Amino acid sequence: MGELKAAVLPDRGVLRIGGPEARPFLQNLVTNNVDLADGRQAVYAGLLTPQGKFLFDFIVAADGDGLLLDCDRARAADLVKRLNFYKLRAQVTIEDVSATRKVAAIWGGDVKAAGAFADPRLAALGHRLIAENSEAALKAAGAAPATPADYHRHRIALGVGDAAHDFEPDRTFPLEVNFDEMNGVDFQKGCFIGQEVTSRTKRRGSVRKRLLPCIVEGDLPKPHTPVRAAAREVGTVFSGDAESGRVMALLRLDLIHGATLEAGNSGLTPEKPVWATFEIDGAADGDEDA
Repeated sequence: MGELKAAVLPDRGVLRIGGPEARPFLQNLVTNNVDLADGRQAVYAGLLTPQGKFLFDFIVAADGDGLLLDCDRARAADLVKRLNFYKLRAQVTIEDVSATRKVAAIWGGDVKAAGAFADPRLAALGHRLIAENSEAALKAAGAAPATPADYHRHRIALGVGDAAHDFEPDRTFPLEVNFDEMNGVDFQKGCFIGQEVTSRTKRRGSVRKRLLPCIVEGDLPKPHTPVRAAAREVGTVFSGDAESGRVMALLRLDLIHGATLEAGNSGLTPEKPVWATFEIDGAADGDEDA
């Protein structure tokens, strides 16, 4: 184990779903089995369009008789609006509690923070903490203070996307941004919005694009820079970290094998994350100790 680090993430918001029908209400909508969210573990899930495209993602954690959603703060109000659209007569309350509940990430060491839970996407990401005073909780846990940029460097090194930076709502399919690899879909739980398209894509193995970490040769490309192989566009750059010289890019897997990839004036070399079960011809192996 290395040094335990922790960062409060101001770009994350928190919703609380309460009421006697909170769990069945969310269960019928989202991609994962929210009944697995209890005091010991959380669940990663998404809310899709009926056409199976990504809208929102969140980490679901138990909170007494309700549920907390660790979500993109900039789109928290939109998520509340979308959930209220589906509420109808369900006995459910939906509140944005971002003003009083904060989200923190903890990684790199043995976590002892009270109330922290393992990040359900990938063990190497570390833990999350949702608390009214996350700064005090992290101090009590003895974690070295880190910045949001430190956390994003950590997750980019692991090849994990972030919806606020790497996913395009209503345009991206969830398997393209690795929902299946990040424990974000339960294909056995029954219906959810967009389930038919998502299940068919998985069953046919027809995911043509994947969000991948890439090593940059040259200046770091700006987000949304097209990736080209010769004269053909094969993907798009999203978030990046200048210190490590890496970006996340959504790439056409069938067009990158043996190709020289360029984004602006820089070269890109895709990496295959150590957690990936899909094949990426010609990609470098990721760093298992990232």
